[in-house]
Formats: sequence, structure tokens, C-alpha cells
Amino acid sequence: MAGVLKRIRWGRLLGVLVVLPCLLVALALFGRAAWRSEQYFHYPKPAAVLPADFPTARDVTLRTEDGVELRGWYVPSRNKAAWVLAHGLSQTRADMLPEARVLRDAGHGVLLLDLRAHGQSGGEASTWGDQERMDVRAALEFVRAQPDVDPARVGVLGFSIGSAAVAEVAAKDPQVAAVVLLSPFNTLWLAAAYDFRRFGVVTQTGALLPFWRRGIRLEEVRTIDAVDRIQPRPLLIVVGTEESGQPLLDELFARVAPYAQTWRIPGASHGNFTTTAPQEYPRRLRAFADAALKVGPVAEEAAAVEAPPPVKAPGKKKAPAKKPTRRTKAGAGER
Repeated sequence: MAGVLKRIRWGRLLGVLVVLPCLLVALALFGRAAWRSEQYFHYPKPAAVLPADFPTARDVTLRTEDGVELRGWYVPSRNKAAWVLAHGLSQTRADMLPEARVLRDAGHGVLLLDLRAHGQSGGEASTWGDQERMDVRAALEFVRAQPDVDPARVGVLGFSIGSAAVAEVAAKDPQVAAVVLLSPFNTLWLAAAYDFRRFGVVTQTGALLPFWRRGIRLEEVRTIDAVDRIQPRPLLIVVGTEESGQPLLDELFARVAPYAQTWRIPGASHGNFTTTAPQEYPRRLRAFADAALKVGPVAEEAAAVEAPPPVKAPGKKKAPAKKPTRRTKAGAGER
């Protein structure tokens, strides 16, 4: 009997010696993932500076349905068409200036805004496309009310987390005439957890903790489903071949193949499209915008005459982030 008890005690001791280190390692991995994920909610918030080649732009202040004050610039339309532009994580409206120039030079109106918790806008935290849906709705309401705009010819363009917000809004608002998604992610859950998949549920759960703590509704932001509800309206999706989550991009592209235009830019990472394809990217973007919002030859000619003289402006600053929503790396499925 004594021998049996002795063996039981040694078995328990060995069990503790094996299990305890495993638990400690799992706890350490969980904590590290949570800490790293938390950093994506802390970033500089610089004031965007309007470049000299936007002389017709004016400052605007919007208020969302939940009371958040948003700051932006509006460039009036010269062809009755207009676009709402939404940037990515840790950026400001200034990061969308390359796209704004292409659209502005074609005669389209453009609203660039700082999303909540970015730049000069209010709000306590970015929600990666969840509450930003209210930002996009406020922007659309503003643009459609402008006297220079035909409300039936307003499109939305978003990058990364901005693409998630505009896709969700467009899916539920049939008045949105056209959609451009730059470096989108398939679902918000994947965007948050994809880069932490190496150690499975331990690190992915840790990565999701900062999102749950802020009440972000991960399950409600699903671009992979929203795109189906955008059709038959014009949809363009642009990503880079060097973004992370290429298998997820394959899934998204296969989903929209029957009805959308897609382009994977060789050599491009998370959003540096103007740098990687300085001629083809503006050309394709303008061609899509003109066709989607029915800009005719007369309007194009007027835009060419009225457009302000081009001024060479510095390119976008890329955030040094590795997360999907930033223009340096695509997260969970391309962001």
C-alpha cells in the first residue's frame, strides 16, 4: 500500500512539473498577443495639412448619429458625381490625397474625412470598421446634400479598415452608386486575429481581448458577405501581391469574380499602390470612377478645362504598422 501511495505522489509531482510549465508558457503567449494587439489602438493623431494643389477644398465638420464630431475637406464636384473617401488605421484624410487627386482631376467631388479617433476628429478609439459605419453614413448625408452633386451619383472608396466601413454601409444603402475597396479584409475577426494564428486559439484569443474590451462587434463586420449585397452596382477591389493573407484574398476574389472588377498589383504591399503602379493605378481608378458614376465626354472635357494646375505633392506616408489596416502590411486577409 505504501508503494502505491508513493507512486501516486510521484505521479502528481511529475504531472505538476509538466502541466505547470505548459500553463505558464500559454499564459505568456496569451499576454504577449494581447499586449501587441493593444498597441494597434495607440498611434499618433497628427493634424492633416491641406496641400496647395487643392485650392477649391473647404474645411467641413460633421456629426455622426452617436454624437462624434468629424473633421474633413470637401472638394466640390464639376460633373455632379462625388465620392466619400475613408482611410486606414493610424492614418488621416491626408493619406487619401493620391486617390482624391485622381478623382478631383476627373471632375468628381471628393469628401476626405478623419475617421473617429483619428486626426482632428473626435472619438475615443478606432473600432476597425464597426462604429466607423456611422462616420461613412454621416459623410454620405453631407455629400448628397451638396448643390453641386446629384445624390444618385455618389460612390464610396475605403482603404483597409475604411474599406470595411464603406462596404458594410454600401451593402445596406442602395443609394450608394459605386464602391472601391482598397486592401480590404474578409472579416473583422480575421483582421484582428490572423497575424496571431501561429499558436492557435491561445494567441488569437489574446489578440481579440483588446477588441472585446472596447465592445467592438467583431461578428458584424464581414466584407466577404457585404460584397454580395453590393451587386449589381459597380465594385472595384484592389490589393497588393505582397500583402499578408493572400489565401484570404483568393477567397474574396473568387467570391466577387462573377460581378466585380479586381486587380492584384504586383509588388505592392498594404496600400502603396501609387508608388508601385504610378501610371496604371490612377488610370484604372479614374476609368472605373467615370464609368461607374456615368461621367460622359462632355463632363470629362469640362473637368480637363476647369481642373487646377497640377502641383507635385509628396507621396503618402506609410504607417510603420504590421497590422492589416495599415498601409505597410495587410492583416487578416489583406486589409
